Amino acid sequence: MCYTVNINVTRNELEKRFGSRFSEPSLFNPGFHFNAFEIPALPVIMGEEPEYINLVRWGLIPFWVKDAASSEEIRRRTFNARKETILEKPSFREAVKSRRCLVLCRGFYEWEARDNEKIPHYIYLKGEPPIAMAGLYENWTDRETAEMIHTCTIITSAANDFMEKIHNTKKRMPVILAEENEKAWIDPDLSAEKAIGYLQPVDEKLMSSHTISKLISKRGVQKNTPELVKPFSYGGNTLW
Repeated sequence: MCYTVNINVTRNELEKRFGSRFSEPSLFNPGFHFNAFEIPALPVIMGEEPEYINLVRWGLIPFWVKDAASSEEIRRRTFNARKETILEKPSFREAVKSRRCLVLCRGFYEWEARDNEKIPHYIYLKGEPPIAMAGLYENWTDRETAEMIHTCTIITSAANDFMEKIHNTKKRMPVILAEENEKAWIDPDLSAEKAIGYLQPVDEKLMSSHTISKLISKRGVQKNTPELVKPFSYGGNTLW
């Protein structure tokens, strides 16, 4: 699963890394804590206009959803799309054919079950470069207001050995695309069957993480702070 990400990365850094520019740069607000259930806007590169980074709401609304009430209900079940079933699930099977995207961030958070506790980890690639998670998007139109809403989901796969030790209950992880595969993944002319071949767990040797405080799990407190990602020891190893 992947429901919380860190996008503490500057606009210039994202534009330089991915060779795309923000379509609405003034609206981009970096931060340490983006939680899917708050329906945040994420920086996304969509296959139909790869020259732009757009801000897209987390929680995919399929094109066939008829009304706003239904859209709010379904999007809370589509924060993630399982690699193994995206060709079968009605919510994703059309989007995966030609509406693939890159969801940009610095890292993500996951919880380890340890001694009847849930220990939060911050997970990233070594050196903490910006990363691209594989995603799908939809441009859904509200039939009552005619408003078009851009929405997305993050694709997950079975965990690699590194992530199995952290997300040791569900044993899932977001698909972090290899840099050389990013453009191919979002190419709308590439068949879904071939594109899915790029959905492989990232090489665990490239990954790093550390345990963080339980600030991330508290309600009603400010989480968009550097304190969120600082290493915190629960005894034993802090860094993985």
